[in-house]
Order: sequence, then C-alpha cells, then structure tokens
Amino acid sequence: MVAIQKTLPKPDFPGLSGTDCLTLNISIPSGNHSGPLPVLVFIHGGGFAVGSNWWPQYDMASIVRLSAQLGQPMICININYRLGAPGFTASEELEQAGYKTNRGLRDQRASIHWIKKYISGFGGDPDRITVAGESVGGLSAVRLLYTEEALISRVIVMGGAPPSVGPISKSVAESSYEALIGALGCKGLSATERIKVLQAITIEELQKAQNPTLPFIPVLDGELVPYNESFSFMQSKDYVFKSKSSEAVMAIHSPLDASIFAFMGLFSQRKGIASGFSVLARKLLFTHHGGADRLLRCYGITPELDDQDALLRVLTFGSDIGTKPRREHSPLAFRGMHSTHILDISFLLQNYNDKLDNTQRAAAEEFAKAVIAFVHGEKPWEPFSVSGAVAKLGGGQLKHLKGTEAMTEQYREMASIGQAIGFDTLLGLWLAFVFGS
Repeated sequence: MVAIQKTLPKPDFPGLSGTDCLTLNISIPSGNHSGPLPVLVFIHGGGFAVGSNWWPQYDMASIVRLSAQLGQPMICININYRLGAPGFTASEELEQAGYKTNRGLRDQRASIHWIKKYISGFGGDPDRITVAGESVGGLSAVRLLYTEEALISRVIVMGGAPPSVGPISKSVAESSYEALIGALGCKGLSATERIKVLQAITIEELQKAQNPTLPFIPVLDGELVPYNESFSFMQSKDYVFKSKSSEAVMAIHSPLDASIFAFMGLFSQRKGIASGFSVLARKLLFTHHGGADRLLRCYGITPELDDQDALLRVLTFGSDIGTKPRREHSPLAFRGMHSTHILDISFLLQNYNDKLDNTQRAAAEEFAKAVIAFVHGEKPWEPFSVSGAVAKLGGGQLKHLKGTEAMTEQYREMASIGQAIGFDTLLGLWLAFVFGS
C-alpha cells in the first residue's frame, strides 16, 4: 500500500474476472457468544476503477480480534464489486439489450442482500448491519440510504461523500461507451453485433481497451442514483434518505483527504501550480466580486510560492470543499505529517499497528474502539445534529469538541466565501483544476 509508505505481505493475485470476483471475505471472532453478533460490512474505494477485498490493507481479522478483546465481538465482511467498464459502462443500446446501469452498485446491494439472508448461519444479526465505506466506498454507502429497503441499520462514511464525486449523466456515459466500442474496433457494427463482441471478449481484452481517462463511474439513472448530488440540491427538501431501517451515520475525514488527487498525478506534476490555480480562480469566479482574491488570501496562495508549497495549499482547499457536507473542520492536534487519504483505514483496521509508534498505535486503537462501539449501537460521542459535536483523533487520544472550537479560522473563512458565492461554485473550481478543464 504505497500511498501510506508502508507495505504489507501481499497475497497471490487471484487474477481478473468478470463475475467470479463477486466474493465475500467473512471474519468471525473465535469462541462462543451469548447471542447473534452485529455485522460490519466494508466497501473499498479506488475510484470505481481499482481495489479488491483481497488487498492486505483491507483484512478485517485484526479489528475482529480487537472487538473480541474489548468484550464487544462483531463479524466483519469485506465485499467485492465490479469496477471500471464491467461495472459501470452504460448506454441506450446496453439497456435495450437488458443490461442495467450501475452494475457495480448493484453488486454491492446483492452482497448486502446475501448477508442479510444468510449471516445468521455465521452467528450474525441480520438486523444489525453497519456498512462502512472508504473514498468512493463512502459514496456508495451513502447511496444505500436512497432506497426504502430495510437493508442496513448504520452507515460509516470515510474519506468520500456526495457531492465530492457526483454521478455522470447518461450522455457522458454514452460518450464513454462509444469510445470503448471504438477502441474495440466495433464502430461500424450494429447494436446487436456490438453486444455480441462485448459478450465474447475476455476481461483482459476489455480492460486493455478501456481508456483510463474516461469516466466509468456511477451514472444518474433515477434508480440506484436518483439524485444529481450538489451542495444546493443536498440542502433542499428534495434530497431525502429514504431508508426505513437506518438509525445513524458516522462521518470520518482526514484533513488532507484531497491528497489522493496528487498521488494519482492528476495535477501534481504540473509546473506553476500557484499561478495556474490563481488564473483559473479569477477566470471562474470573475462574476463574484472579490471572491477569487478572498479565496487566494484564505489559503495563502501567491504567485511566488514554489510548487511543493502551492500543492499543499491547493490540496488543503480541495480537502475543505470536498468534505464540507460531512464535517466541520478540526485542526491537527499535534505536529507531524499530514493526515492524508486512506490513513483512516490503516488506523481503523489495525493492520499496520506493528509499524506505528506507541502514540500512533494508541490513536489507532482509540479510533477502532469508537467504531466498534458504534457498530454495537452505542454513541461514541454526542450526535452532531444535537450539539455540533465532533471527535478529533490525534496524539493518541480521541477528543470531543463542540461547535466553533472544532473549526479553524481558515475553514471558517472558506465557509463564509462559499455562503457568499455558492459552495457548488467552489467545488466546480476545484474539480476544474484537478481535471484540467
């Protein structure tokens, strides 16, 4: 797991597959238990393009052992779902041929249906299922709340939530499909012939033809993804969690979650990051008098900054605007390296504890204890809706904060700018810079 600069023993690669990948890894605590155990289901991230439940950083055995040691045993399940073109290619001709949209999201729901039906045979409680998702897995977990089905009781969102990565339109999905068909040399074929080619080719051939710059991600289909999630829409009465069984949502973020975009190389290799961001901000915010200058001052972005310093400041802005819907910002509790994307998983699942110092290990265990308590139906801290309470993890401790004490001056100023010119406008600036538009 290079993104956090430490490695774990890597199992043998099981190979690519179409639907054979749709497996569950179930981790069960040893010993006898007085009653059915609550269940934690994990949905991995990876931009809907990469990731798998066999990756060692997602092994659930360590947190299951910890839950048993704490006297709060739980069952943990790691699911797989189809990614990229197999999971998210969409077009009118595919739908007419009977292929539904958002197959990757349907895989996730099929897994939860299976768990709900059969987990009692493993000692689990089908009425106490918590779904946790990291990055786009967090997006997926939130979208489970859009259905009226009584599937899950609790949700944990980590490092990804609407509207940070919204769905694409059917027209954009159609363009990606046509590009894929072109790469397969099928442009001149009829719809029926194209479908036959897609049915016949291997998963390796499909992956090779898939252009990584094209969006094979969830599409706005009015069914599994009924909302075009935006700040303005999510604040309206039309944005509704329809789930009849969900009791609570825990939202977790790392202060530099946007670091994933730099790691992916989307803009971190560009020269003149400060000037490029400044020019784009003034271009896109020109109708909002003083908005660009105010934003640049807020993050200290000036033309003379070197690229490394500018990158950190732009990523801080991206983290702030990208995680605005699910938190109020808390400052770093101690000096050290930044809390980046996926660090939460490395702490939560306890798989890196032997690589952490005593303070870091204590923080990881406190974090896991809070999540385990949540899975058991407890409240690790007061709900945000009641008191504005949040918890801040750092220095080996889990501190509870309320209201404005959980906000930095920089975040307060960003929020003020967003209220003045629109948070969707700020998010649009961030996405335009990341993707070079």
